[in-house]
Amino acid sequence: MRRTCPYVITFVFLCLIVAGRGQEGNYKFDNYGNQSMLLNGNVTGSATDLGLAYYNPARLVFVDKPSFVIAGKAYEWSQFTFEDVFETEIDVNTSNFSGIPSIVAGTFNLKFLPKHRFAYSILSRYRSDIPLNYSSGIQENPEFDALENEVRRVTNINFQNKLREEWYGITWAYPVNEKLGIGASLFGSIYTNEGGSDIDITAEREDSTTAGYSSTLNYNQKTYGLFLKMGVAWQISNIELGANLNLPFIPVETRASLQYQENLFGLGPGEDFFAYDELDDLENTRRTATSISIGAGIPVGKSTLHLDCSWYSKVKPYQRIELPSIDAALQSLDSEPFEEEFRSVINFGAGADIYISPSVKLIMSFSSDFSATVSSVNLFDVINQSQGKVNLLNNFWHYGLGTDLSLKWGQIVLGAIYSRTTSPFEEGVDIPDDILDDGALDFVTNITFERWRFIVGLEIPLLQGKLKEQPEE
Repeated sequence: MRRTCPYVITFVFLCLIVAGRGQEGNYKFDNYGNQSMLLNGNVTGSATDLGLAYYNPARLVFVDKPSFVIAGKAYEWSQFTFEDVFETEIDVNTSNFSGIPSIVAGTFNLKFLPKHRFAYSILSRYRSDIPLNYSSGIQENPEFDALENEVRRVTNINFQNKLREEWYGITWAYPVNEKLGIGASLFGSIYTNEGGSDIDITAEREDSTTAGYSSTLNYNQKTYGLFLKMGVAWQISNIELGANLNLPFIPVETRASLQYQENLFGLGPGEDFFAYDELDDLENTRRTATSISIGAGIPVGKSTLHLDCSWYSKVKPYQRIELPSIDAALQSLDSEPFEEEFRSVINFGAGADIYISPSVKLIMSFSSDFSATVSSVNLFDVINQSQGKVNLLNNFWHYGLGTDLSLKWGQIVLGAIYSRTTSPFEEGVDIPDDILDDGALDFVTNITFERWRFIVGLEIPLLQGKLKEQPEE
């Protein structure tokens, strides 16, 4: 029974890990700001909202009307479709509706640095929280019986993965001259990646005796550190240009732990076992890519065309969490369960804000989002016993459409972004020869992911500026 566990939990792991994979391995999965979000982040050279703190801090020198930005009213509907699961001609869908990462930002000045511009920002870089519970009910005469004379079985699985990263940033910009600006953003990062699973399988034989397998796995990594972005922005005629350098994560403090329990009973002496390990203060680290982005905003009449291209460096294989030599009974753990590796990728995109009237603009965009993931930390790879790592979601295409409404008291941005990807997945799982003649079972499916994001963003001019405009009594 023990060796069949990877097969039992494979589908459950697939449902869970896709979201986390899609975020950390796809660099354009999330965007920030109001117009910047609808433009799918194609604003390195042309950001006009305070999403510039993330995309190009030098653009702050060209913001004419400092404002307080709220981009927190954004929601996401997403759906995973698993086709022909276990070659049963059955499609399985799972969907979710929730809030999405957002940004709150504002500008300020320092009197003793009159030419310098400053901004603060708080953004949710990553946010994923997916619980998944599965109960098989009573399965009469299960097709793949790990026990001789097994007549029925019950399987219960509780599974949860949480990914959180919050950034707290300060942005500085300085106008070298009227056409050139430089800037930098320093973000403090609080990152948490944790996963947990509880698996319980109980079977009954023809003679009414029972046997069971259960396991519990929990791991946690928390890091504190810094991200530094440096940008330059300039104007040639009416064309806006910009470049931004993103440096790798600078760790300040890291923590990691793992707790594992596994037991099998009812098979008799020599077969039953119990194992437990609780590991704290594990050696761990986190590495991210260096990236360079360039972009342009090209005026076309009263409208603007936005172009953008980004390069991301590779991250060589390394162990996010180092496991010491542990109990040999814990055979269900992959030999390198926390290995992470990212390939180098180039993403590109374009967008446009189209003039409709003095108070209305139409915004539309598209962006590539090629997966950099070679291997990454997730619960499936922690327990997976088959060869190789799994990269489920490959390449995304993001499409945005919305409107920018200019009102007397500020601006409202309304719109939606659609994303989609399809990935084939085929993985062999070892099954004892006395269950299947060839000793192997292939999990084969196509995984389709669809996502809609709905945005309601506000930009409110600074109160101080509004007060200056009021007539004196």
